[in-house]
Amino acid sequence: MQYNSSMLSTCSENRIAFGGPQGPAGLSPGRQAEACPTWDKLQVVQASEVRLRGHGRFLAAAAHNGAAGAILLLLAAAPLGAQNGWFQPSLLEKPEVHKAIQSVDDRATGIVDEWIRLVETPAPSGKEQVRAKYIRAEMEKLGLSEIRTDDWSNVSGVRQGTGGGPTVVFAAHMDTVFPEGTDLKVKREGDILRAPGIGDDTSNLMAVLEMFRALNRGGVQTKGDLIFLASVQEEVGLLGAKHWLETSGYKPDLFIATDLSSNQVWYGAFRIDQFKFFYTSPGAHTLESRGAPSPSKAVAKAITALYEIPLPPAAEGFDTFKLPTINIGMLGGGTVVNAIPREAWFTVDLRSLDSATQDRLESSVVTTARHAAEAEGVGFRMEKKMGIDYSKARPKEERLNHPLVQTAVATSNYFRKPGTPAIKAQDAGSTDANIAVSMGIPAVAVGAVIENMPHRLEENAEASSMVPGIKSLIALAVATTTH
Repeated sequence: MQYNSSMLSTCSENRIAFGGPQGPAGLSPGRQAEACPTWDKLQVVQASEVRLRGHGRFLAAAAHNGAAGAILLLLAAAPLGAQNGWFQPSLLEKPEVHKAIQSVDDRATGIVDEWIRLVETPAPSGKEQVRAKYIRAEMEKLGLSEIRTDDWSNVSGVRQGTGGGPTVVFAAHMDTVFPEGTDLKVKREGDILRAPGIGDDTSNLMAVLEMFRALNRGGVQTKGDLIFLASVQEEVGLLGAKHWLETSGYKPDLFIATDLSSNQVWYGAFRIDQFKFFYTSPGAHTLESRGAPSPSKAVAKAITALYEIPLPPAAEGFDTFKLPTINIGMLGGGTVVNAIPREAWFTVDLRSLDSATQDRLESSVVTTARHAAEAEGVGFRMEKKMGIDYSKARPKEERLNHPLVQTAVATSNYFRKPGTPAIKAQDAGSTDANIAVSMGIPAVAVGAVIENMPHRLEENAEASSMVPGIKSLIALAVATTTH
């Protein structure tokens, strides 16, 4: 990337503008210095990373390299990008915001202890009621208004603003993918917490709850309303958030799903379709099974054929995620060992980055599954879930450049773990924010904790990442509701 003098205004214009989507590492998009003010301290961490220590102003000079050297050093550390976010670090210097943030430090141990208790409270999809009761009680202690538990067990409450600002939803889902009976005991190994569901999404549920508490402790007043949505059945099709957005009567201006690791910001929506294919027959005794049509054989043939469907090259930039993808996640059928089953079935989870690819692959999946039934001479039927209509979704560039997304990138970078790569927004999404995206509501997905191996028994998270993650959510909440 080349930089030139046109990117930089002069001191005579009383402004130094930095042209980067995140500015120096840890700073906000478009952070600018006015009237050639001063830096507190400048520390070069590495060639690609420059951090400012303290919250003082920028200095248009460097002790060793002079003004031009300091400015060029900062420019070199920050690639060009959109600069339309709402976050400025000066926001954190406001007494009430500073007090809110400081209060999180003061409660660090208690937060982690409560997080562990939440993790050890079972909440399989569709059975979130115990967590829902706890969250509702905490909302009542916070003094939120319009607290509701709807007919799906979604819990929501409103922290009212002073008026004149947008209504912003912070959503975290209460359910986990782990069935009843799973050992949820949290194991601590230094800073690492290990347990099924320690990250997805119990960590973010805890973080959003504590963010609302911190705003109260600091006496922070926002212009816009903040809605806390603790949703259900996210893991089985984003069903709770869909129901809430369609039936609650609220029309949020912005929607933030807290459902990622803290080193991620997503502004898109994967196309997701889920199928259940059934194969049927009259059934027969084992001794009559040789050569007879069998749902089991149809399932076996269908699964083999589905995994042979050609897929486009995996999209780059998604770490361990590989898209598009076809996954068979569940299989079942039969009632006894010594008979042809009257029914056998399996599920398919199909995910792509765009509607055209998804539609093409869906056609191939359904055709392949049906052909297996025809070849085996058994009955066939199917069920389809998800199938979200994205015809109202905003174009990619509009979503990326929306101030909400740029603000989320800025706050996430400001509070990210030192020494870690800069966080960039990705056109991805498999969270409750997908529903908002499909409805044309500006939406983003973020996270509060560094977590690993979600949806696995080995899931783990860094305990020390919770406090800065909550601070990042505080900054995001204040910036989005007071701009």
